[in-house]
Amino acid sequence: MQFSRHILFVLLFIGVTLLTSSKNSSALKLPKSTTCTVTVHIGMIRNLSGHIQLQIYRDQSSFKREQPWKQMFLSKSLIKDNKIVYKVTGLTPGTYGFALLDDENKDSKMNYGFFLPKEGYGFSDFVHTSYVKRPTFNDFKFELKSNKTVSMVIRYM
Repeated sequence: MQFSRHILFVLLFIGVTLLTSSKNSSALKLPKSTTCTVTVHIGMIRNLSGHIQLQIYRDQSSFKREQPWKQMFLSKSLIKDNKIVYKVTGLTPGTYGFALLDDENKDSKMNYGFFLPKEGYGFSDFVHTSYVKRPTFNDFKFELKSNKTVSMVIRYM
């Protein structure tokens, strides 16, 4: 009886050891989650009023609905020479597009005068030149595979 308990204990110990060592070795083989940083250069900011509303989109349908995947508000105290450099960290590889609003009155929406925007706007690596046409997501999207820098020039009407 004593002998069988001893064998049972040894077999149980070996089984637990093998089980935990196989879990640890498989955990070591899993790839680490890769995240990237996008450095955003925002230029042509005309004043210190309000803040910059930076929106991150992942596809055309969310951009069309104006429902960003992520949104942040940048203080204009970061401005140097009418520019802000801001880092967005922790992004996984994939498709992104950045849009911004120079929200001068901090009401979180674009304000219009006689049919034209009264506040500035911009898009990642895209200079908006049309007075009529709104860009599509394809106009300013980019593939993020590693750290990246994008430029955003604010346009005022």
